[in-house]
Amino acid sequence: HIAALSGMLSGIRVVKAFGQEGREYERFENASTYLKDSRLFVEFATSSYSAAMQLVFSLGGLIVWYVGGKDVIGQQMTLGSLIAFLAYLAMFYAPLATLSNFTTWLTSFLTGSKRVLELLDTPITVPEKETTRPWTDVQGEIRFEGVTFGYDRHQPVLQNVSFEVRPGEMVGIVGRSGSGKTTLVNLLGRFYDVQEGRILMDGIDIRDLSMDDLRRNLGIVFQESFMFRGTVWENLSYGRPQTTIEEGMAAAKAAGAHDFICRASLGYETPLGEQGAGLSGGEKQRLSIARTLLYDPKILVLDEATSNIDAEAERAIQQALEVLVKGRTTIAIAHRLSTLKNADRIIVFDRGRLLEQGSHADLLAADGVYARLVRIQTQISKDPNVDKLVIHPSDPAQSDIDGSKAPQREQPAAEAGSQLDTQDPTAHTIHWLTPESHEIAWTDPEGLAVRTLRLTGPNPTRSQGGFVVCAFPATHPERYLSVRGWDEKGDEFELGMISNLADWPAEARVAIQRALARRYLLKQIRAIHSLTSAHGYLEFDVGTNMGREAFTMRWSQSQALDFGRRGKIISDTEDNRYVIRDVDALPKADRQRFLRHIYW
Repeated sequence: HIAALSGMLSGIRVVKAFGQEGREYERFENASTYLKDSRLFVEFATSSYSAAMQLVFSLGGLIVWYVGGKDVIGQQMTLGSLIAFLAYLAMFYAPLATLSNFTTWLTSFLTGSKRVLELLDTPITVPEKETTRPWTDVQGEIRFEGVTFGYDRHQPVLQNVSFEVRPGEMVGIVGRSGSGKTTLVNLLGRFYDVQEGRILMDGIDIRDLSMDDLRRNLGIVFQESFMFRGTVWENLSYGRPQTTIEEGMAAAKAAGAHDFICRASLGYETPLGEQGAGLSGGEKQRLSIARTLLYDPKILVLDEATSNIDAEAERAIQQALEVLVKGRTTIAIAHRLSTLKNADRIIVFDRGRLLEQGSHADLLAADGVYARLVRIQTQISKDPNVDKLVIHPSDPAQSDIDGSKAPQREQPAAEAGSQLDTQDPTAHTIHWLTPESHEIAWTDPEGLAVRTLRLTGPNPTRSQGGFVVCAFPATHPERYLSVRGWDEKGDEFELGMISNLADWPAEARVAIQRALARRYLLKQIRAIHSLTSAHGYLEFDVGTNMGREAFTMRWSQSQALDFGRRGKIISDTEDNRYVIRDVDALPKADRQRFLRHIYW
């Protein structure tokens, strides 16, 4: 019943898109009816048993009173003896009454324990050895030797696969769906163990390595970018919870995620729903790349990292990957062959077997499976990058295909209008503004004005209008401020970041605070005078930094979200937002009043 409801709600958009609400309602009604009938049968049996036991108990007491009463009247028994008998009878009935409820309890217990024991008794399919080999000097060499594996032992997905990836090399893996590409990822991460053969990392069988050592040096960007319920920052720093804010923002910048994070309502502290609800597919993918970049693995595995996203987002992700793969051993799995044009070597799989491997030019010259895939994608794809895959014989710049030269990784030119410029190393790093490099002032009616001070050169100044967003408005409201502007096309871009507003002159601080006040209409709750509930709503009477206010909030967990470590952000029925930066800092009575209603 729960599975049916969960499946229906998870696919509610598909249900509505195909107009199948009636069909799903009928399915849910059938499941509910079955559950109702089963529950009624159990309750009827339990109630009947309890009623029968109560009848027996009552009849027993009645018989004792009748027989004992006659004996007392006939002076064959004293009244004290009768009372004693009744007391003994009550003592006897008490365990029986408990026993009458035992059946229901036992049934529920056995059902629950069976499910728990099934889970506990599940054999460990990927055991870790008690004594493992240390993996300290990580070079990044990967070697598959005769690997055979199948999720069903009778249907192998990979068959006798052998290949080697040299340290620092980028290897692309292509093939049709179901050819075993994702299975390679699962085996590298030891989510499963090989059934035949072995996988070596720097000459060490991965089964001899500890899970911690293996996964600390192996970073995987999955095809489906999973995000946890929490803030953007919590998802970004998931692999390194103790990382610094500067390191996290640098990783996001390199992955092309920093800009869209700053544009979010609460920056890096923006809450995400289940599975990253609130982000697009491309944004989740870039955030996943940033998370892996921050994790800083020696070996990188990209499993369809640019699948299911549009061309513009793919370009941004491709540029982010250019940064990510530098200096790392990389295995990139892709359906879009244009994403592998910079690979040192390409391996072609089909039906679990390794068919071809070599450079892009070698495989085109061989005119095998890879060349056929390139021709197919060139014919059906509108992506200009795909056209570049085909090397024409008349092209004097084509790569050598005789094998005399080792393949060199191509450095792509910067794309016009792209979010990141791969030729400009500063495009992937945070540019910090200082009072020595910039002047910031407020002008009416334009607003914020940023004046760049050029210490050298013929043009000493340049002015730029802009605005300010706070990357961490909950925990650092006056730090990590992103100063942003617009280019000639009207596209938003970042002029730079302010590390600490306190380091700036008074005029600049006032200007930035005015700019922040325009963007963040958040009222800070400092006192709660009254808080009552009625009909699923909460009525607030609070004191804020802008005076006393009253508002109504729908009594739902989605309307009062975590804000920082100990704060809450509350949305009223008109979508106005109120912030309690630290619930523990409220007066005791106010805090108790608040936690009585908002306890999550």
